[in-house]
Parts: sequence; structure tokens; C-alpha cells
Amino acid sequence: MSLPPATLPPEYLPLKRKVMSEHKSEFASLRKQDIPLRLMEIITFLFVWLGGAALTLFALNLSQFFIRIPLQAIGIFLCGLSFFVFFLEVHEGMHNILFKNKFLNDFVSFLFCLPLFMSLTGAVVLHLRHHRYVGEEQDPDEYRFYAKTKLGLWLLYYGRVFIAPLIYVFLIPILGYRHSTPRQRMRLILEWMAMLCIYAFIFTRIPFSVLLLVWLIPTSVTGFLVGLWGLAQHALTQAGDPLLTSRSIHANPLVSFCFINQNYHFEHHLFPEIPSYHLKRVYEISWKELPYALSSDSYLGFLREFIKLSFKLEDKPIGYTEIIGW
Repeated sequence: MSLPPATLPPEYLPLKRKVMSEHKSEFASLRKQDIPLRLMEIITFLFVWLGGAALTLFALNLSQFFIRIPLQAIGIFLCGLSFFVFFLEVHEGMHNILFKNKFLNDFVSFLFCLPLFMSLTGAVVLHLRHHRYVGEEQDPDEYRFYAKTKLGLWLLYYGRVFIAPLIYVFLIPILGYRHSTPRQRMRLILEWMAMLCIYAFIFTRIPFSVLLLVWLIPTSVTGFLVGLWGLAQHALTQAGDPLLTSRSIHANPLVSFCFINQNYHFEHHLFPEIPSYHLKRVYEISWKELPYALSSDSYLGFLREFIKLSFKLEDKPIGYTEIIGW
């Protein structure tokens, strides 16, 4: 069964038509999948993970503490970064733009969920609700509807970076099951049965000390990056205005590469059918068509503003930008 397509909130449609009005042919080409480019992404970060794992295990045998610890830290970070990219590839799969072939799209998405202990079907159900109801009460990622006080909201924001990814491992299948159709529920159950069998095989065949260094500890890095990515794109936005419900980070090329261009998140919400490797071009086209938007020049810049507002418990949009020419 192929994953369902993302739905677009009605208020996005006029904006989308406006952006596309003078670039229809180019947007048609941007919707096309570039399989060699996708494979390059995946192979690159598979090798990054292998290199990080090899460096971590190599450093394990070094006697010099001041050499061993830094090398292990680098290796663990590289493994965690790779798992983060695998998570972003799953995000592509949720929108059926990882691969053209539906079976391959779903199967590879499932494989990339394994290092993250993540239910694919549960994540798809919740993520497409997020796209359909972004910023509204039905949006599972809108924390304002969970918090009763400003302090509670800010605790949820900080929790999103440091502990939410761990909690989501348990919440995604539960909440996904609650909002699923009977067919999706069956798929979710079968997925978890398959995952438990795979985990049982791995943990009985590979020493736990090895798994700890090249998989389990690195997922803490992955969790932080996933939390930062989610926080930067939707925290401290303004619900009700499609231009202000999501934020793009106009990061440097290296960061954009490590985020496989999914730092262009407003553009993704406007065109969820376009693969991430084309989102920078979508930004170049669409930005000049907008009167205003939310953006930041870096994740560190966003974090600085985020921390400043947290001291005051202020809940206001970060990165409001009026577009020159309007």
C-alpha cells in the first residue's frame, strides 16, 4: 500500500497559484524526481555513517585518553548526523517523493525508520495531519494548544529539542493508531511486528557495546537535530496566516546539504509535492512573490533569538521579514 499524498490547507491555494502563475513550466520540471541525485544523498550519508562508526570503534582501542575521546566524539556525531539525514529521507518518503516507485518509496522509508525506532505509518498519519491543519488545533505539532500557561509553552519548546524525540518514539504509534483508518492500523501493527523481529535479530547477533557506540548513543545527536529542525520551522510562528505558519532557514551551503535542503520549510509547506533537492530553487522563485515571510539566516541565529525570548516568556514570531519590492 502506497503512502497517502499530503493535503494542502485551502488558504495556501491562492498563494500557491500566485507563485506558480509565471513559472508553470519550471514548476513542472521541479516536480520531477532526480533519482541519481537522491541516490547520491543516500550513499553519501551511508558512507558518513560507516566512517563515523569505523572512527568510533578505532578510537575505542586507543590508550591515550585525550586522543580517544575527541575521536569518539567526532565518530558519534557523524553517526548521529547520518541518522538525522535518514530521518529527513523518511520525511521525503512520507510525501511519496523519495522514489518514483511506490513500493521502493515505502520500503526504503521503512528501512530508514529502523535506526530511529520510528513507526512509519504512525508518522505518516500524524505528519499529513500537520500539513493539513498547520497552526490549527488539529495540528499535532502546534504546542500552543497543549500548554495552559506561557511557562508551560516554553517548557514544551525546550522539551522539543532535548526530550521530545525520545518521547515521540512511544507517542507516534499511539497517536498515529488513534487517527488511523482500519487499514492503516493493520499496517502499523504489522510494521511493529517486523521491527521487533529485526531488532531481536540485531541485538542477539551484534555485541551491545558496539551497538551502543555506533547506533544508540548517536541517536541522542539525531534527536537534538530533529528537535532543532522542528523547533526552527514551526515554533514562535503565527497561526492563521499561511505566510507566517512556517519558517525557512537560509543556511550556508554545507548546512543546507546536511539538511538535504529541508531547511527551506515554508517552501516545502507550499509545495509538498516537490523533492527537497529542488526546494532552494523554489525559494528563489517564490521569495520575490511574497509580501512578507518568516526566515532566519542560520540555525544559530534562530536559537539566539529563541533564547532571548525565552527569558521574557514572549510568544511572538521570530524572523518576520518584509520582502523588498512590495
